[in-house]
Amino acid sequence: MPRMHRLLGLLVAPVVVGVLAPPPAAEAHPFGPPQTAEVSAAGDRVQVRWRFGATDDLSYLAAALEALPPERVLLDGAVLYEAGDEELLTEDPAFHDYVGQHLLASRAGQPCTGEVESVDDLPEQGVVVAFDCPAATGPVSVTIDMLTDLHPAYRTLATGPGGQRAVYATDAPRHEWELSPTAAGGDELEASAARQIGGVLLGLGALGALGAGGGWWLRRRRRVVATGTA
Repeated sequence: MPRMHRLLGLLVAPVVVGVLAPPPAAEAHPFGPPQTAEVSAAGDRVQVRWRFGATDDLSYLAAALEALPPERVLLDGAVLYEAGDEELLTEDPAFHDYVGQHLLASRAGQPCTGEVESVDDLPEQGVVVAFDCPAATGPVSVTIDMLTDLHPAYRTLATGPGGQRAVYATDAPRHEWELSPTAAGGDELEASAARQIGGVLLGLGALGALGAGGGWWLRRRRRVVATGTA
């Protein structure tokens, strides 16, 4: 009988530990639609509008910045979007600090001064940052590493004047943009853009093919957790 008790103890202990252990930190959800950005010149200022790819990503960032209560993080680390998450995020000073650290610009080697202009509608309009640059002319170097600190698989597909394109990633957080009135699209520029975005789409396609079954299962599991139905 004592041997049986010891055996039951070995079987039950891991279950108890799993139930009592605190939930893991929020995990990223980088394999959905990519984030997007628009780089433009607004008078003497440089403007960057950055948008979330999906509302889940918004909630993940809110959880990572502790703008959401800890009970919103599920046992597997997932965070499901709920209406109002955008308000909790935009009203948190930590989010404004985060934007100021992860959306940057410089010209001629001199950093530009950034100001968050709008976070009124994060799901649809994103966040808008305007930059004042000391140098009056020359290309502008824009750094975007929003969400890549949560997971390196995140991507931001960015557009600029004259058909300019760039893909922001962990290993490519900085790109130069020609924002002068003479900025032109040109066949070579369009071809370069197509190669960049085509490479990303191929990469995402490969990841999707490898993880299609697991991704479907995870989405279904999250719906089950959220609705309480099988």
